[in-house]
Amino acid sequence: MAVGEFALIEQLQGRLGGGGKGVLLGMGDDAAWLDPAGQSLVTSMDTLVAGRHFFADVDPADLGWKALAVNLSDLAAMGAQPRWCLLSLALPMRAEGYSPWLEAFAEGWHTLAESTGVALVGGDTVATDGPLTLTVTVLGVAEQGIMRRDAARPGDLIWVTGTLGDAAAALDLAFVARGLPGYDFAGPATQAQALEARRLRPLPRLDFGRAAQAAGVACALDCSDGFLADLDHILKASGLRARVDLEHLPLSPALRDCIDQDLVRWQRWPLTGGDDYELIFCAPPSLTPALLNIAHSCALPITAVGQILPADSQPTESVDIYWQERPLALPGIRGHQHVF
Repeated sequence: MAVGEFALIEQLQGRLGGGGKGVLLGMGDDAAWLDPAGQSLVTSMDTLVAGRHFFADVDPADLGWKALAVNLSDLAAMGAQPRWCLLSLALPMRAEGYSPWLEAFAEGWHTLAESTGVALVGGDTVATDGPLTLTVTVLGVAEQGIMRRDAARPGDLIWVTGTLGDAAAALDLAFVARGLPGYDFAGPATQAQALEARRLRPLPRLDFGRAAQAAGVACALDCSDGFLADLDHILKASGLRARVDLEHLPLSPALRDCIDQDLVRWQRWPLTGGDDYELIFCAPPSLTPALLNIAHSCALPITAVGQILPADSQPTESVDIYWQERPLALPGIRGHQHVF
């Protein structure tokens, strides 16, 4: 990106490149020098592409927040404490430059980074003829092991933090507003705004994840591809099956107002919709009192939605879905597709 590349790097460094815990040498050299102080290092990386993972006209402040949040959610699912991150930006060439865009992007990023104690310690920028693309790598630390998706056990209760389906419903509304195929529904503007806020600025459940791991929870993952698809990741990794009671899936007031008893909407949004970035975790019933106390201290609702079952020698499905004690057969797509 010629001279402009260095200017953009300097802008990012000036806005986001401050020090952080364990940062011996941060942005500005060939590589960062970090000190995890004898703890286990946990890392994750995600790439977001305009037109596939987000609309090209997204507010850059919202994009900055979400690009970091979706990666922090992976650390939350492991029970890790985030420390550092790397950011790679592939920016489409354009005459008007990127300085105002980058300032807004940095504002959204910084707001979440500051509240979660994450330091940006390096990255890269490059000009591209393709779409705007962001790759974020996060690094965290863990002191007492991590939560894993292969650690579910028969008899475990299946829990969900927060609520499910808001982002998927908001995405449908966004599709319809742009004249694209989507599932429209009527509702007040405040309802649509609440759903959209959940889609654009998800909250990684870091505090709860660390506390749950310390309390003895061994199995968790973040719900990004849809509840059913992500639960299936746990079941396949653990070699088990599950029962889920659909009516127990937690809904926000905004979503409950428009979903009622419509099983099509239940399937489309909370069951198979994506972008929730809540935690799905499995724990023995004996941990229930401790988990409820943790949830109360984090001001975060948690809901038991089903139970892990022993493996079946000839299973037809990994998840048995019930609606008010009646078994349901729900054919069709089983997870969120990151395609606009």
